[in-house]
Amino acid sequence: MFNKAILTSAVIMALAGTAQAADSVDLNVKGTLVNGSCTPTLSGNGVVDFGHTPLGNLSKTDTNQLGGRSSLVLTITCDSAMPLGWTMVDNRNDSVQVLTIKNGKWDGSDVTGAEYEFGLGKTAGGVKIGAYSVYVDKGNVLADGVNAKMMYTDGDPTDKTKWVVSGAGEVKSNSSRVYSVEAESSSDGTVLPAKVTTWPIKVAAAIQGTDTLAISDDTNLDGSATISLVYI
Repeated sequence: MFNKAILTSAVIMALAGTAQAADSVDLNVKGTLVNGSCTPTLSGNGVVDFGHTPLGNLSKTDTNQLGGRSSLVLTITCDSAMPLGWTMVDNRNDSVQVLTIKNGKWDGSDVTGAEYEFGLGKTAGGVKIGAYSVYVDKGNVLADGVNAKMMYTDGDPTDKTKWVVSGAGEVKSNSSRVYSVEAESSSDGTVLPAKVTTWPIKVAAAIQGTDTLAISDDTNLDGSATISLVYI
């Protein structure tokens, strides 16, 4: 939009000597009324619990891997079969301590980039505790009970040429990426309309060494993220 505005101004200036300046401008309002609605739910009340970890069991200087948890399933239920996607945004982004998170993706590879890491809160002293990653068990994504391919787009979700099949199932933490499904038999980026889609979600976490955390009292992990639907 910024580049477009500059180009438009240049054209107006070039034509100013031969055209009368307009004294009005249009405001356009757009939107789509969709037939039906959808509701996302998370199993386990949306809570991933890493339990109690004694400080004495943690490294003082190295990154501590808390392992993975796979207890959550995202279920999106619609009134009727609809093409839609979803995004996720980190509500604790200011507490992200970028670390290497082992086995943080579907293929078993590590997560190392800030855009794929979510914050775990801070200690009472304001120290960032660590980070966790979210990924989808993409081999078990279902659309109306049938296996479907997980795909994503960083562009216009209505443009099927922008969709890419997910390689490792990782989820971005800044809501810039939309996730959806296509039929197993499809390869052209067409979003598959479905009434119910299920997404098995796994979470892996890592925290800083205890010397850095400098805590002596019980400290809670405080991760929080919001999943939002995108009607396509």
